[in-house]
Amino acid sequence: MSTRTRPGRRPGTGPPAASTPAPPHTSEPQPDPAAERLAYSVDEAARLTGLSRDLLYDQMRQGNLAYLKVGRRRLITRQHLEQFLAITPSTGRPGGITASRPRTGPDAS
Repeated sequence: MSTRTRPGRRPGTGPPAASTPAPPHTSEPQPDPAAERLAYSVDEAARLTGLSRDLLYDQMRQGNLAYLKVGRRRLITRQHLEQFLAITPSTGRPGGITASRPRTGPDAS
């Protein structure tokens, strides 16, 4: 039984192993490339903020989280996230944060 090989290849050798150099160890954490983008999908915004997709969709539906609609996609800009999380001052109330009012009246307990 004869084994055929491609010309220029030795039998029993596979493709050359790709060697990836290890990243240099630095004391500073490397910035996340996604954090430097101007706009994020809802899934990406959820990963960046640690919030759930459902919560972000609910907040968009209620008008607390601004977004851009491009075709069928909803994009959340970095500024929208910052305003929603009250990182930067906005002209209205901080997005997503509502102050609870003390209960008054006969049914207050």
